[in-house]
Amino acid sequence: MRVDASVSLKVIRMFLLSRSRLLVLSSSVACFVPTVSVAQDTQTVFAIPAQKLTSALTAFSRQTGLHVAFDGKVADTLRSAPLYGKMDKFKALHKLVGKNSFKIDASNPNFITLRPPTAKSVHTTEANSEDNLTVQGHRRELRTKRNFAGVVDSMVYDDLSNLGGATSIAQMLTQLPGVTGIRNGDEPRYISVRGVSSDLNQTTLDGITLASISDGGSIRRRVNLQNIPAEMTGEDSIYKTFTAEQDGGAIGADIEMHSRSAFDHKGLYKYINAYGIYGTEKGSAGANRIKGMSPHFGQGAKAVFSDKFGKNKEFGIVTSFRYQQRTRNTTKKWQQDSYNYYDDNGRVLKPNDPSTPGWNGMTAPRYVDGGSYSNTLSTLGGASRLEWHPQQSGLTGSLMGYAYQRWENSFMEHNEYLLDEAPSYKVKGKTHYINPAVIDQTPTSGREYIYRARTIGRKDNWKMNTNGVLGDLGWHDNISTLKLRAGYTWEDYFNHEPYVTARAYPNESPDTAVLADYTIDRSNVANLVNISDMNKLLNSGYKYQYVQQEYDRDHEGLANVRLDYTRNLKPNAHGFGFATGFEWRGLDATNSSNQLWYNPGGDASSSMFIPNMKNPNGPFFDLANFPWNKQTLDVEKSRQYTELAYFRYKEQLFDGYVSLHYKWRHSELIAGVRADAVNFNAYIPDTDGSNATGKINKKNGGYINPLPSLTFVHEFPRELILHAVYSQSVGRPQPTELAQAQQMSCGNSNDTPAESVDCSLSRGNPNLKPRQAQNFDASLDKFFNHGRAVLSVAYFNKIIKHDIYKTRSTELIDDQLTYVTQPRNSNTSTLMGVEVSFVNRNIRGPWKQSFDINASGTWMRGRMTYEGSGISYKLHQMIEQPKYVFNGSVTWHVPQIRGAIKASFDYSAKYLEGLNDDPSQIYGYGSQPDLSIGAWHDITDDLRIKYQVSNLAGSHTRMYYGKHLNRLEAKENYGRSIYFELVYN
Repeated sequence: MRVDASVSLKVIRMFLLSRSRLLVLSSSVACFVPTVSVAQDTQTVFAIPAQKLTSALTAFSRQTGLHVAFDGKVADTLRSAPLYGKMDKFKALHKLVGKNSFKIDASNPNFITLRPPTAKSVHTTEANSEDNLTVQGHRRELRTKRNFAGVVDSMVYDDLSNLGGATSIAQMLTQLPGVTGIRNGDEPRYISVRGVSSDLNQTTLDGITLASISDGGSIRRRVNLQNIPAEMTGEDSIYKTFTAEQDGGAIGADIEMHSRSAFDHKGLYKYINAYGIYGTEKGSAGANRIKGMSPHFGQGAKAVFSDKFGKNKEFGIVTSFRYQQRTRNTTKKWQQDSYNYYDDNGRVLKPNDPSTPGWNGMTAPRYVDGGSYSNTLSTLGGASRLEWHPQQSGLTGSLMGYAYQRWENSFMEHNEYLLDEAPSYKVKGKTHYINPAVIDQTPTSGREYIYRARTIGRKDNWKMNTNGVLGDLGWHDNISTLKLRAGYTWEDYFNHEPYVTARAYPNESPDTAVLADYTIDRSNVANLVNISDMNKLLNSGYKYQYVQQEYDRDHEGLANVRLDYTRNLKPNAHGFGFATGFEWRGLDATNSSNQLWYNPGGDASSSMFIPNMKNPNGPFFDLANFPWNKQTLDVEKSRQYTELAYFRYKEQLFDGYVSLHYKWRHSELIAGVRADAVNFNAYIPDTDGSNATGKINKKNGGYINPLPSLTFVHEFPRELILHAVYSQSVGRPQPTELAQAQQMSCGNSNDTPAESVDCSLSRGNPNLKPRQAQNFDASLDKFFNHGRAVLSVAYFNKIIKHDIYKTRSTELIDDQLTYVTQPRNSNTSTLMGVEVSFVNRNIRGPWKQSFDINASGTWMRGRMTYEGSGISYKLHQMIEQPKYVFNGSVTWHVPQIRGAIKASFDYSAKYLEGLNDDPSQIYGYGSQPDLSIGAWHDITDDLRIKYQVSNLAGSHTRMYYGKHLNRLEAKENYGRSIYFELVYN
């Protein structure tokens, strides 16, 4: 028979599984393991006299907190060796069991299996891999969820079963409940948790807060998780409720990444992965005269090595390496909310409106707007971690360093056409009107005259360096833990961006007219399919509109020191315990941009060419050979924009906390408070209203907030656990919101719809208050299937005072229609939702097959009031908050092929990205489904082949605008990515 022995002082539960055998399982009680606790203990004081081995192992399990599984029928016939004194847990287990009774399987150091000497190992390589890696990871995920007093979800990176497309932490975490991937192109760059903006997450690596530079060199608090390779970490957790032990600057989630450990493996561990990538979308690669850009192919390699060394194997080292180069080519279509309406004879209606009598019932576009992008993205870098776990000392230590570089070579060509609803030309001063104005019109196609053509060329050559040095030193005994952590992380960003635009007005006379053939798709987006004569268009008199170069340099460095102490908070502890600690952080960020503006108006056609590609949107700029030396620099304008682009932000944080715990047999209560104190200095250019004076203004600020929290957890019978949490937290303003002076940017197609608005101007606001949130959470978790499965239902409610958002209005600046954005505090916002998740690992099927299922769904409802310039309106949604999020995956393990098939799916409903004084100009992203499928199988005991298709359904990224995001603005197509991998392990 089999017996269940508890880690804590619970009553031993007996489960009859067969008439002849009992399994003794050590099952831990759901008890609080604080975020600031030190590495797991390896030293324990034992006092176990010689006795029947079954009862001795039960006592060992209680004293160490280790799960131990063994055959009770065999153990009942054996006696243990006496065990006294302080020693390593695994050494003690060997001594307790003796040499001739059981073989100890410690491939998972937290779930030990004792096998009789005659027990046979698992038959297949796939099964062995599952025992050593995948199953270990899954159990660790659920153990973290069970042990934390609040609400947490975790993901463990697995070298063997993780597919090639999930190359970053951001991609991994989008599989967890309530997580929305905030995309950059075809991959998530940040994550929103439970509908809260990614700027309001707190992200750490081994407890150290990370420096991060955001999109386009922006200095913000969101951490670019695209820069962190997944193989650098082991377990990554999203804490959705907060205690005093955690940083107070999170309203969305506390994202805690834990680096890999050499002590996760018995000895030498080797993992090498080489792979190829094929992207189905070609874009303009090969036709844009930019060298070194592949239309389809990419490649990569990654490796992990770890080992333990020293006299007693007290040292460990783990090293990971990553190289990848892939294409991310794109086609993009913009949809202008402007149309032409004609009668049956092809004449435009007056007024040009479908309500005018005589309309033929067919819509023709007034604008046709599209672009092609060619991108090559590269990553190179690695990480190393040295660990020290001396035996019988109670000490642990580690030192880690990492350095990664990501760079992009990108070219954008963008052509926009204003189509003429009343084409005409002049002969000897007399105007001749052309009829019909639309030719061969159908409900989905037609031909119109080009009134104005606009060509935009932009090239980006950016580099992002991500670096860090982290260390920790810990001490523990049977009751207390003390841990000192320190680290310095920094990022540097550089980008050279040439940007050129030109316009032409083709003569519409019979000899020189240029016509555009269009189609209208099911999304009502107009597509240019043909230009009647590309040479006529190129020679129709293009004149420069903007000629600009920008050299952007940004740096952020963050130093972090923290000291944490706990007493009587071990998994098997009862009664009163507490945690206390102190943290200091210093942030120093600088943004600078050398901007060169040239005088417009000269002839542009000599620097343009007709690309050799099927159905090009129009002529391209030859940016690789652009005649910069023939352009006339506007010295004063360049100086102004360069000075206005500079800012520096310095911040110091001082935090201290006390957290009191009391644990009963089945319940635990945690009450604590954290003092969050911040002071900052912002250095911004001085202006006389619109022009930089050459001086720098210094603005000071700061705040202190006490942040109380209360957590209650109770375990009911049948592994049903209730969590109830109240906490207060803050959302610190972004450095760019506080420090940035006014900054002009023109031609960024992500911010400005082409032609209607050319430029955007952003300003900071040093008088912002931090957001203050009250968080209410409750969840009910039901564990089953021997701890391999859980069904969870959670409710959350957040009341956010002093919410911050950017207002966006339209102003005329220097005769250019310009978006002006500025952050400001708003009224109180609220967010509530319900989250349901289901995880079940190792579901047995026929023919020795098994399944892993992970599925979740989250419903959210936000409320906020926009207070703009003389306008106020309510919204039922917050920034980056979709109404629904669904994530899930299914893995089918097939031992007959020594492999598995995995499908993953995530879906987020549409969400807001930015606000505007005009509700009709609110903008955001449409719903985004993503389906990927992959498979792997072993060809030898050491070699595995993996395959994956990302974005299998070929979904597009869509941008919308309007108060309800109901009007399509643009559509991007990135195609599919196909990975083929060869793995040695």
